[in-house]
Amino acid sequence: MRRGNSVTRRPCALLICLLILASVAPVAAQNTTADLTVISSHSHDSSAFTQGLEMYDGFLYESTGLYGNSSLRQVDPVSGEVLRMITLDEEYFGEGITVVNQSIYMLTWKSEKALVFDINSFDLISNFSYSGEGWGLCFDGNYLVMSNGTSELSIRDPADFSIISTLAVMDRGAEVNLLNELECVDNTVYANIWGSNLIVVIDIQSGNVIQTLDASILSQGEPDDPNAVLNGIAHLPDSDAFLLTGKNWSSMHLVSFTTEEQEVETESDSMLMHILSTIWPIFLFAALVIFLSSMRLLSAIMQFIILFFTKRQPELPRDISNIPSEEAEEQ
Repeated sequence: MRRGNSVTRRPCALLICLLILASVAPVAAQNTTADLTVISSHSHDSSAFTQGLEMYDGFLYESTGLYGNSSLRQVDPVSGEVLRMITLDEEYFGEGITVVNQSIYMLTWKSEKALVFDINSFDLISNFSYSGEGWGLCFDGNYLVMSNGTSELSIRDPADFSIISTLAVMDRGAEVNLLNELECVDNTVYANIWGSNLIVVIDIQSGNVIQTLDASILSQGEPDDPNAVLNGIAHLPDSDAFLLTGKNWSSMHLVSFTTEEQEVETESDSMLMHILSTIWPIFLFAALVIFLSSMRLLSAIMQFIILFFTKRQPELPRDISNIPSEEAEEQ
């Protein structure tokens, strides 16, 4: 009996362990640091104090800042030629832009106004008010995401610019301040950190930084000016490539954020996960068979023991005084 219980417990424990392993969710990815890969470099107007960058329908749209020099531009992404440009009123310091349908939304730094332009004519068609400073802006397909130079992002309704929710951006428990130019890509937001050559990739659901990208290599050869910092992220639709530039930079660069080493690691991890996902049901089934077989064996042993002791039980002698007379004579 004692041994039978021990034999049963082993497959049972194995079965429980496999069930737990099968149900455990993948561990959340931690923030990693990666160097970017430059695919190609292109000319950029060095007079442009770049505040926002956006690819749409094959053209690059750019906003520039500074009072009296703020502008909205349509740019050829290959040659860097400015195809169209309008200047803002001197009261406005242009900031981040994004495209919603056929409209370009542009923030202003301290005027607390979001300007809306028709993408085809560049005519100003509307504006919205907001409180505080405006820095970066992107559109995730449903809502606007806006930065104001702090660690907080506001999620806004493009219909009236009202705040739907706010999101605190954290990197391993610490606030990430000075969020500037933004680019929405699927469920993430790429954000420039003002005054640095770093770009953080933010999970839009949790606000956690899932990757930090070092773009220091791009600033080589650019003006040695504290204001001439990396600022401008434009994702190329249907690709993993981005156009990056900075304030008053003479170049913009088409880059990829996935290095060859990371690709190898990703492929290895993917293969390992595929193998594990293929074989764990086999182990689970084998453990189940062993468990059920052990239960049947234990049941058979128990039945045999019960039957054995039942048949071995001695027959009790009968009291002769209770035997009928005829039967007693025969005795």
